[in-house]
Amino acid sequence: MDFREALLRMTADNQKLAAARSSIEQQKAEERAAKGLYYPQIQVSASWTHMDAPLEVELGAMGTLADTISATFPPLAPVAARIPRSYPIQEQDFLKSDLTLSWPVYTGGKISAANRAARANTLLAEQSEEGLHHQMFSELVRLYYGVRLADAVIQVRMDVQKGMEKHLQEAEKLEESGMISLAERLHARVALEEARREHQKALRDAQIARTALRSLIASRETINPSSPLFVYRAIPPLEKFMEKAREQNTMLRQLDQHKNLARAGLQKEKSAYRPDIFLFGTRALVTDDLTALDPEWAVGAGVRFTLFDGFARPGRVEAARATETRVAQLQHQAIMDLETLVESRYQLLMQALEQLDALGASETLAREHLRVRTLAFEEGFATSLDVVDAELALSGVQIARLQTLFTFDLSLARLLEAAGSTPEFDSYRIRGEKETLVP
Repeated sequence: MDFREALLRMTADNQKLAAARSSIEQQKAEERAAKGLYYPQIQVSASWTHMDAPLEVELGAMGTLADTISATFPPLAPVAARIPRSYPIQEQDFLKSDLTLSWPVYTGGKISAANRAARANTLLAEQSEEGLHHQMFSELVRLYYGVRLADAVIQVRMDVQKGMEKHLQEAEKLEESGMISLAERLHARVALEEARREHQKALRDAQIARTALRSLIASRETINPSSPLFVYRAIPPLEKFMEKAREQNTMLRQLDQHKNLARAGLQKEKSAYRPDIFLFGTRALVTDDLTALDPEWAVGAGVRFTLFDGFARPGRVEAARATETRVAQLQHQAIMDLETLVESRYQLLMQALEQLDALGASETLAREHLRVRTLAFEEGFATSLDVVDAELALSGVQIARLQTLFTFDLSLARLLEAAGSTPEFDSYRIRGEKETLVP
């Protein structure tokens, strides 16, 4: 699996990144909901009611008139009995259904503040996901090239083991011919066993590194990285990375959105000093049970303003201003911290380049020293200890060079992470000089 494929697998399958993408979708839905505050709300309601008795208005004067007619003119008593003594207003059982509309036309800035806050939260979620992606990218570089480093160390340890096996064979031949002592041959045996132990340790370290890499990219299969460690020497100057960090660093961009949130919060609290103006309307959908006092429809406008709230408004406005100031202070400090971080990571990168140059010369010297010591031992002019020391010195330089290559790759990834430009890593990787110890 090459590095690009591993990156695609991690991006698609890692659950932390998936959760971050879900958070973006959530905030986008919240933003759509905030836009709905600009529009009217239309509601339908219906209810059925049963009262203990019908609602009526007693007509006292009509009842007195009927009694007077009945007493004064008995023949008219049947007519007087038909005179109503009460007026029905509402039946004992009735059904009501209404369509209502409410539309805020001016809220002093509350709705626009809510929409600004919703938009800032969406951008904050997107930048948080981008920042997490940068962090996971650096982690992928650490684990992917960590496995590659472990495989290269295995190869070095295997070469040392083979060298020790050959050295032991030569020592046994020289002991049989009487050119070296038993102690010399035993020393070669001990060196071989130590080389085998280091080889086994390297195998276990590689297995541990593979397990961590498999977990990161959510893979159940064994992963064998095919992209080698590399070094790229034409690194741009520090100021280039500083400029990119100031423009693209996700932490600074998130602080920008926190500033927008603080401004929206201040706008919301200031709106409490302004009135709310709204339109409303209602329409009865069921008119059969309406009383004489109930209209079939009505429209109007209203205003609402809080005259006194116990001095809560000034306190909330002051708190919102303090939040805005705090975010600005954090942003100023974050810029200084970021510049320090970029410079420190850049210096680590340059240090790795310098060490690689020094180790290249050391490896050439170590190889020649091993060759000379091996020939001298075979001729009887050097001890087994000299050969073992030379072999270990060469392997130590090789491993140090591999570790420095790994440090360079990881430092480059972390520098690009701080600069917010991890996609550039691939161009460095493709154009860089590759290690060739692992096939």
